[in-house]
Amino acid sequence: MPAHNPITMVMVDDDVDQIFATRRLVRSNGIVNHFVSESKSERLIETLVELYNAHETRNIVVLLDLNMPYLNGIETLRAIRSHSHFKDIPVFMFSASDNQADKDEATRHGANGYIVKPFTLEAFVAAMGQLPQVKFQMVA
Repeated sequence: MPAHNPITMVMVDDDVDQIFATRRLVRSNGIVNHFVSESKSERLIETLVELYNAHETRNIVVLLDLNMPYLNGIETLRAIRSHSHFKDIPVFMFSASDNQADKDEATRHGANGYIVKPFTLEAFVAAMGQLPQVKFQMVA
């Protein structure tokens, strides 16, 4: 199996408790990656530009909350997909909504996956496992 460089997970959620829980889930279950969080969706492009300038854009995945103040997840997803440097970055939507219309809209606008909150470790790992660049390690 070829070695993969760790990716940078950028989580955008206005719920800091959700960010904390996700970061803990990622770290405690052996998903070895750089984890960046942003509580304001309107700052995501700026954060991606900073990562781009640090030459980290080839290995980014965005975890994006659907229901955000100011710019919602779909508007933010459209901004990512319309940006020349970031249009191919994998984006997974997170939402408390299990509504099929929300899932369909996210897919229509280019989401790579949709995970319902609160999510299980299995759902998270299954979604991240779709991306070959996510690096896992065994945890004792």
